Amino acid sequence: MNTFPNYTYKSVTYFAITIGITWASLFLAAYFSHTEGLEDYMAIAMLPSLLTPFAVALIMIYGSRNKGLIKDFKHRLLNFGDIRLNYRWAILVLMPAVVLWATSISLIFGQSAQQFSFSDQFAIMSGALFLSIAILFLAPTFEELGWRGYGMDSLLKGKSLLNASLLFSLLWGLWHLPLFFIKGYYHYEILQMSPVYAVNYFVALIPAVILSNWIYYKNGRSIIAIIIFHFILNLSSVVLQTEQFTKCIVTIVLILVSVLVIWKNKDFFLTKTDSISNNINTNIAS
Repeated sequence: MNTFPNYTYKSVTYFAITIGITWASLFLAAYFSHTEGLEDYMAIAMLPSLLTPFAVALIMIYGSRNKGLIKDFKHRLLNFGDIRLNYRWAILVLMPAVVLWATSISLIFGQSAQQFSFSDQFAIMSGALFLSIAILFLAPTFEELGWRGYGMDSLLKGKSLLNASLLFSLLWGLWHLPLFFIKGYYHYEILQMSPVYAVNYFVALIPAVILSNWIYYKNGRSIIAIIIFHFILNLSSVVLQTEQFTKCIVTIVLILVSVLVIWKNKDFFLTKTDSISNNINTNIAS
């Protein structure tokens, strides 16, 4: 998807560098987490992974010296006006509604109504409340500045939005993979509970990406819109005492919602990029 004169997106370079640096950072953190006396260095080792998607995107955008690409990035970052009124409900309410719906369904299978209670702490990093809150707020911001700032658009050339979304789901899953080896981290804990819950995490990425891209492209590629949606997605997964069994139901509900969204927007998701890119700078999703 090349919408800027004299510039071609470099998707292989972007994802290879981003995933490579992230893996080096997180596997080092995993080593520290399992080594007595080095646990305190784990958070420091994880920091580059938090910043990498955005840092690499920034280098590639400004390193291109392409005025159109740079101007487009600035516009998408700062312009709140691109967030459409009729999509704000999806940004703010969709994920909480899905979690509450799935939790209600889980009661039929004998799960506790205690799941509707607020969590005692944000369970992202066990025993590290401040770090968990920091990750909750900062991760969506730095990720989306990279993923939607450069990464997602770079995958679209010659593909439909659905196929590009599926490819991004795979790459995003690979990017998260080392987290399952960091002792005390959320992903590590669910893997210890059951491999089924770890598989569910990866499956859930697919509808999450489809719905994220629906919001992103339907709102003039607004980075602010997708940061807010990503934050609420993360918050919805930890703010209540939701059991992992229920999160499997959440995944099923998300799949059903994403199928409905695709069905109602067939041309939008199934049309190849060349026809979409012609209108990308004038609200392609009108």
